[in-house]
Amino acid sequence: MGRTPRTLAALAITTFVVACADQPDAIPGGGPLCDAVPTAIGVIQGTGSRSPLEGQSVNVLGIVTRVTTSGFVIESPTPDADPASSEGLFLSTPGAMALEPGMQVAAQGVVTELGDGGDTQTALDGVQSLTLCGEHQALPLTHTRLPMAADTRESLENMRVTLDSASIATDVYRLRDGEIRIAAGGMLASPTEVAWPGNDARRQRQQNQAAWLKAQLVDGDRTAFPGGTELVSDEGVLGHDGKSPKLFLEAPANLARPLMPSPPAPAAESLRVLSLNLYNYFNGDGQGGGFPAPRGASSEKDFERQRERLRAALEALRPDIVAVMELENDGFAPGSAAADLLDDMAQATGASWEAANPGVNGIGSDEITVGLFHRPDRVRAMGPALTLGAAPFDLLSRKPVARAFAPVGGGPAFFVAVNHFKSKGSCPDHGPDRDLGDGQGCWNAARTAAAKAVGEWVLQLAAAQADGRALIVGDLNAYRLEDPVRHLVGNGFEDLTGGGELGHEYSYVFYGEAGTLDYALATPALRRLVAQARILHINAAWPPGMKLPAPWLRSSDHDPVIVDLRFRQSFTAR
Repeated sequence: MGRTPRTLAALAITTFVVACADQPDAIPGGGPLCDAVPTAIGVIQGTGSRSPLEGQSVNVLGIVTRVTTSGFVIESPTPDADPASSEGLFLSTPGAMALEPGMQVAAQGVVTELGDGGDTQTALDGVQSLTLCGEHQALPLTHTRLPMAADTRESLENMRVTLDSASIATDVYRLRDGEIRIAAGGMLASPTEVAWPGNDARRQRQQNQAAWLKAQLVDGDRTAFPGGTELVSDEGVLGHDGKSPKLFLEAPANLARPLMPSPPAPAAESLRVLSLNLYNYFNGDGQGGGFPAPRGASSEKDFERQRERLRAALEALRPDIVAVMELENDGFAPGSAAADLLDDMAQATGASWEAANPGVNGIGSDEITVGLFHRPDRVRAMGPALTLGAAPFDLLSRKPVARAFAPVGGGPAFFVAVNHFKSKGSCPDHGPDRDLGDGQGCWNAARTAAAKAVGEWVLQLAAAQADGRALIVGDLNAYRLEDPVRHLVGNGFEDLTGGGELGHEYSYVFYGEAGTLDYALATPALRRLVAQARILHINAAWPPGMKLPAPWLRSSDHDPVIVDLRFRQSFTAR
């Protein structure tokens, strides 16, 4: 026949049968496997979660669409008429890198299911023969869109697809490894951010699960970008990573212009209150040693990098009062984390700062605590720092710290109370704090008790010393429609950053779902002084461990909250 055989030497297969055509686009018909009648890929895949032919030896024919170090993917050149059965198949053959997309191959192997759990990948294993039947074939392409139900994902397993819906990155936490999550229309909402706990939240979670899809960027495509960015290029093979479906992109994502936040300047003639979670600010022994710390930085170099980002954020945001969470709870003496944080704020702002010390060596017994700091040249402390140590703050939620302040040069007093309620981790199996399955997670009873106690305490302090002016800030570890937040709002506190559309009103992103954990809640008397209140998206939507376009990005995993208070008196310019 005048053919020149090609050897696919890199394929680790027991037997090779290689046939090539005189014309590259032709499919030779003389090879043993090329001439054999194949089992249709749609028949192998079936319409269920597992193949009806599992364990059987079959012959297959398909066009190569993707090649990996562990095998390759083929798709049928002649799809069947059943849309419920996939036309793609993964062949588990390590060392198949000699293959290229567009080649048509025939193979023989055993049908198997790869992966853990209930979501597996139908594949061909134990491949003993492989024949190249043609080259430069047109790659198949199926149009689909998000949201995508589980049965649709199964019906497209290992098929080459393009998404007709706009692909928005809703999670970039693992971007440095090339993995993101995409969704249609925008970042997904945490269920209880937008839906009431119970059936509504469960329905929202189901909608979210259908709405997002994991995607793997091509090698070398590692430009840092935030959640909310649109991917212009989204063609690829809807493969599997051993746990769930994943879209393996075949070209760089070709991003639309990423959203770039800009820290707003303080409102004219105002005082700025800044609330931020420090993401475990632990300074070792305070002298450059003591790393890895119990939480936070693993080395002095990591701690200095953390400090650099924090200082840059403080410099950009220009606060007058700073309320923090996740500060190492080792007191206020030289060498403490609080002392280091005071130095950070001084270097960032060029001003001296003071800490609210309730007169104890440590605030509570937890490894982390809250902190409250102010610039004495801008705002005066009007009394001692106060804390609340009774239940439920004796064991679970961190003890809050509150203090009254007034603007320098005269003006009314107001209270600021910083809080950090119990997280949703380490769930108990029994009792009122177990996870009830309503979307609020475990320890909801403890967080609600903390909200009740803090609300009553702050209202009493404000009524007695500040004509009712008070601001509650901090990480409440509860989304907007959960019991702790609803209790505070129902008892007279206004959520200053609520009421906007998702994408503008979140402070934390968890597995691709964005919601608010960090709040500024004001009494009506203080609300009249608020010039602006915002959550600043400089942290939560940005990937960790990557070079970012501004030094003040990703100083924490939570976004900070700012509240600018405007009084009648004038202030010296910053």
